[in-house]
Amino acid sequence: MDPVLDALRSLPMSLDEARTTVPDEPGLYAVWARFGALPGLSGPRHPTAPLQLLYVGTAPNGVEAKATLRSRVLGEHLRGTTATSALRRTLAALLSERHGWQSRWTTKPVLVNRDELALSEWMAEKLDLTWAEHPEPWTVEAAVVAELEPPLNLAEDPADPLHPVVQAARKQWRDAARAARP
Repeated sequence: MDPVLDALRSLPMSLDEARTTVPDEPGLYAVWARFGALPGLSGPRHPTAPLQLLYVGTAPNGVEAKATLRSRVLGEHLRGTTATSALRRTLAALLSERHGWQSRWTTKPVLVNRDELALSEWMAEKLDLTWAEHPEPWTVEAAVVAELEPPLNLAEDPADPLHPVVQAARKQWRDAARAARP
C-alpha cells in the first residue's frame, strides 16, 4: 500500500493539467484544495504543497464496475454534473449558499446548468489532483482513507465531527431544490 500512499501524496497537478494526463486505468485519486476553499472545513496538509486533502475516490469501485481514473475524474467529476458525481453534490451543498447557486429537483437535487458551470470553474480554480494506479482499488480504499483521513470521506461517518456539518448542508441544499420545483 505504500506506493499508493506515496503517489497520492505526490505533488498534485491542477485539474486543467490532469485533463491530459489522468490515465485510462483503474486506481485511486486524491482531491486537494487551497486552504480556505471550503470555509470551516480543513483536511490534512499536503507534505510539500500549500494544500489540504479533501477527498479520496476509486475507479472502479468494485469488481463489476467499469470506471477508470480518466472516466471517473474527467467524465463524472470535471465534466459531469451534480447528478452523476457525489463529490460535486457535496461541494454544491457546501458552497451553494455562499455563491448563490441555484438548484432544482430531478430524482435528486442538482444545480441549474449555469451553476454547474460555475461549480466546474470553482473546482478548476481551487482543486488539484493526484492519483495512483491500482488493479483493484476498492480492496485498499478503506485502508487509504483511514491513513489519509480526507474530511469529505470521513463526513460519512456519524462519529466524525464534520458529519453534522455536511449532513446539514446536504439537507439545506435538498430542501432548496425541492422548494424550486414548479
